[in-house]
Amino acid sequence: MPMVSTGYVHYGHLDGIVKEASALLGPEVLHVTHRRGSDSTDEPSIFFRIILTDEAMREDTVMDVTRQVAEVLLKAVRPLEDWGLRPYFNYRSKSDQDRRRDPDWE
Repeated sequence: MPMVSTGYVHYGHLDGIVKEASALLGPEVLHVTHRRGSDSTDEPSIFFRIILTDEAMREDTVMDVTRQVAEVLLKAVRPLEDWGLRPYFNYRSKSDQDRRRDPDWE
């Protein structure tokens, strides 16, 4: 059950907060975008798409980097507490984005 009705969410304000939060991330984060929608259980959600450097996506670093990125975004955006949106995080390397050129990630 969502805490905030999506009818009361000012998406321009949310977009600004996500942009500000993105600036708090380290140099391994090249780009952050997001979209709002429903998850598989029909709950209001926010889907973060994060492009990382190829170096950050190495097997020995990816877990620490993705955990840190998620923690920063959760703390700054507070998607569930302030917006009633369940957060989801998807990561892609720069080289993967270059190969697959998905506009939803840009």
